Amino acid sequence: MKQGENLYLIDEICKEKGIEESFLSLGWIRELRKDGKICHIVRNSFDLNPSSCYHIVNDKYATYEVLKHHNISVLTHYILFNPNGEGRGEFAGNLSEEVDEIFNKINQEKLVVKANTSSEGKQVFIVNSRTEAIQVIQELFRENFLSVSICPFEEIECEYRVVFLDNEILYVYKKIARDWKHNLADGARAETNLENDEKLEEVKQLALRAGKVTNARFVTIDISKRTNGEIFVMEINGAVCMSKFIETVENGREIARKIYEKAIDKMFDK
Repeated sequence: MKQGENLYLIDEICKEKGIEESFLSLGWIRELRKDGKICHIVRNSFDLNPSSCYHIVNDKYATYEVLKHHNISVLTHYILFNPNGEGRGEFAGNLSEEVDEIFNKINQEKLVVKANTSSEGKQVFIVNSRTEAIQVIQELFRENFLSVSICPFEEIECEYRVVFLDNEILYVYKKIARDWKHNLADGARAETNLENDEKLEEVKQLALRAGKVTNARFVTIDISKRTNGEIFVMEINGAVCMSKFIETVENGREIARKIYEKAIDKMFDK
């Protein structure tokens, strides 16, 4: 399996700290061993978050429900279930009627449809009509996604990515995009000098609250800023991948190294 630069960093950190590594399942699982303790990194997911947290933050609708329950500002999601999916398929209704109801609630024609368990901005689409929404949803169901969400389309000025570890903010950077997707993989630009950013402290406090109520230990939290200045949680990522950050940001490798080193130290805390 081809490694990203972030995984080479982990190799370096382990070598320096005397941590033995084994690569299992064709490299998908990285086993770390030191002083009789065994930890794992599965792709970009570190052996830190409890299972319940991992399932919550890797499901966009579940994240929305938990944050909303705690009155944390978050992008509104409406869920639709795949009638052929295992688990909650029995909650699926008439797709056309469900889509009509959601469009009426949101009361705007331009909406976003996304697979609940997608990542890196994949399987996320703007739709401009009920017909288009149904077509996209059916295609996602054919791709075996068990559920999808419909969200209002928001005019976003920028997005902040917050690196969160055990109730501490390790790092914050801003993502600036020319289009509606604020992902580095889609060409967004990372801005790291945020000393004079008037929203920085508010962003940190929102991220701390979101991390706490999801029982997260090591995640990244994406916080969007509307054109009117309001901020809200867009999503939480249980897999901490910094490959594009390393590739596109000056000193990105050094910054990522410090973050991963702290996470690995936490994994081996007695």
